[in-house]
Amino acid sequence: MARERRSGSAALELLRPPAHRGPLIAAGAVVLTVGLALEELRLGGRIGVALHLLILALAAGAVLGVGLQARAEDERPPAYQSVLLVTGLLLLYAALLRLADLLGADFGAGESATGARATLVWAGLPPGTLAWTSLALAGVAAWASLSRRSAVSLLIAAIAAGVALLAALAWIFDAGSQGPYRFALLALATGLVLGSLALRGRAPRHAEQLVNAAGLAILVIPLMALGAGLLALLSLFGGSPEALLPGFWELVVLAAGCGLVAFGAVDRVPGAAYLGLANLVAFVAVVAIGAEETLLWWPLLLLLLGLGALAAGLRPRSPLPPEPDPYRAGEQPLAARADEEITLRVRDDSPPG
Repeated sequence: MARERRSGSAALELLRPPAHRGPLIAAGAVVLTVGLALEELRLGGRIGVALHLLILALAAGAVLGVGLQARAEDERPPAYQSVLLVTGLLLLYAALLRLADLLGADFGAGESATGARATLVWAGLPPGTLAWTSLALAGVAAWASLSRRSAVSLLIAAIAAGVALLAALAWIFDAGSQGPYRFALLALATGLVLGSLALRGRAPRHAEQLVNAAGLAILVIPLMALGAGLLALLSLFGGSPEALLPGFWELVVLAAGCGLVAFGAVDRVPGAAYLGLANLVAFVAVVAIGAEETLLWWPLLLLLLGLGALAAGLRPRSPLPPEPDPYRAGEQPLAARADEEITLRVRDDSPPG
């Protein structure tokens, strides 16, 4: 029994990368992942599905095993460990998709997708398969985040959970409009923001990644609308699209974009700022496409708000009160002489008793 324990610990020690070789190992994992992606694309039909699954499973197990065994630095995962965890999770998701293919998932059959199902782009990916594979990936990524304090693993878990939610809606309810998906994305973004507030004090990096995931969830709303408008434009009898989003959802996208830019500027989070910019660009696109040639209502409202904010910030300032006279040399205020012995003499002018 003791010999088996020693052999097991020795095997784990082999998977624990030395700190000075961590960047080299991470670079090798990235190159390996790219090579496996090309192998899957080029040899997709030349070898069996079981062999594909075996290759991806072994690669995912090895990369994730090395990433999970790396030692933390100052209670934070080093950069090379984050790279190993990301590449390992990507390989794991590819292995899960191959497992679904081996179990009989109808890949490539091209389920007839209409409405929101088409704009969600699961061409060749059945929603049921996408739901359970994404949910499994979210569970593994969440466990890696909790066990190794990895913020990027939490981001992957949040994204995978969002994909699983949308795929489950398409699988269970088969909704043909974008309304249910929009409300689901809004609810997901709200939950992620509340979770970031709970983690802001003790895990600020994790809180930032939850905000990034919320920004991605909101960004999907205008992207779905733009995809539906593009499909209508390219269809034979579709014609030019009209308004892509109702006013409420335009307001949601605008508020999310402004909030992300403000959060990224105040807390110095570049990812949130970039996502805010992407949401604002998507807002401009969905509002401009199919709109009438008039300033009503969004252009006029935003122009007035912007000019009002500039005027409020640049308004004339009232003069500040003059500074107090400086103390003379050797003189200090009473509060600054706490270490000195202070004697106060009081004269008693009351009549004798």
